[in-house]
Amino acid sequence: MVTSNKPLKKAETGIALLVIIVVLALSVSAYYFSTISVSDIQVSRTVNTQAALKQAKQALLDYAVARHYDSGKAGRLGKLPCPDYNNAGNEGVQDGNCGNAYANAIGLLPWNTLGINVLKDNSGSCLLYVVSPAYKTGPVAALNPDSFGQLQVVDGAGVVIQGVVPEDRPVAIIIAPGETLPGQVRNFDSDTICGSDYGNLVAYLDSDGTTDNAAIDTAVDNIIDRFVQAYPGSKTAANPLNDRLITITHDELWNTMDSTINSAAFTGRMAKLTEALALCFAGYGINNGRHLPMPAPRDLNGGEYRKTTDYDDSGIFTSGFAGRLPYDVARANNKLANSDNDYIFENSYCDGIDLVSTAAVESINFSDDNGSDQGEFFDLWENWKDHFFYAISKNNNPGVTVGSCAMANCIRIGVPRYAAIVFFSGLK
Repeated sequence: MVTSNKPLKKAETGIALLVIIVVLALSVSAYYFSTISVSDIQVSRTVNTQAALKQAKQALLDYAVARHYDSGKAGRLGKLPCPDYNNAGNEGVQDGNCGNAYANAIGLLPWNTLGINVLKDNSGSCLLYVVSPAYKTGPVAALNPDSFGQLQVVDGAGVVIQGVVPEDRPVAIIIAPGETLPGQVRNFDSDTICGSDYGNLVAYLDSDGTTDNAAIDTAVDNIIDRFVQAYPGSKTAANPLNDRLITITHDELWNTMDSTINSAAFTGRMAKLTEALALCFAGYGINNGRHLPMPAPRDLNGGEYRKTTDYDDSGIFTSGFAGRLPYDVARANNKLANSDNDYIFENSYCDGIDLVSTAAVESINFSDDNGSDQGEFFDLWENWKDHFFYAISKNNNPGVTVGSCAMANCIRIGVPRYAAIVFFSGLK
């Protein structure tokens, strides 16, 4: 019996075509996924890293606002945490007194202090964080909307692209260090979350030969530190670079707190502070035969406007009856040969102040107890002291025999006459 093999050939042909289609499909898939691995995956990694940077930025801005409402912290509006720069404590917790008072600070992002989960870039590295001196929690430096950052961002040629003028300098920068580059050696302890490279910034931050992101000296005051981030081709350059940055600008931080600063609660606090300062200095006059300290010079004789102890009263008693509100009144004390403390807020008449303008009894304290924090009103003055000015009547200065306000030598606002006036200059 003879049978035909034509149907078999058709079946074999169909199988062959199917195999060819499968091979073609696999080839296309392989090409497609290989393309993803070199482009789309890189984009995805960049997007994820950028998302982590944005989350860190928002957490820092939230911290600056929320800290104002913490008990005893109302005078520290706008403060940002110190970095986590050593492994002496819990991971993700800020370390206090980070560097000199007027020096930038750098370390790991203190995610635990911010109340968020740890944030890492796509290399698995924890984010790093730099903060300008006025904005860090310690050591305390004056902080108000006139305080600028000490950071700049530059391009690959070292040209400043952010922070040319003081108003545009970032107040903080968050950094994603990226993958390890040639020459970088990182150490990771399996018992840690972020590794064991505290202080080993060069293992994470890059230098492009012009700008070194790790070159921050936290012991040097008044330095403007520069940072550069990855740009197309920077990873394969002679000095490879893959750091990614996100900045917090001066305007971003203060715009976030605009509603707080302009709120009735905050403006009311500043009104109380101004009145309490006036009553504190009135207490000096009552304690010293109606003599008042001379103002501090407006230029502080070349001193540092952020430094509390540079607000010294003038020793010239024949002119300069208007200037800044003094903190150190040693010259008045020497002239009057009294036993008052030279730092005026440490005198008892500057504690337990009851405001005239309020029906309820106020007990406002200014005593700083030789530098330790004694409450929100001292903090408010310390951060806003460059906004306070002071004028006295000629006959109430320490150089006259009798401290009395004769009609011709009194300060007058309308009809009433005053021995002195304290001014709060307000926002720009």
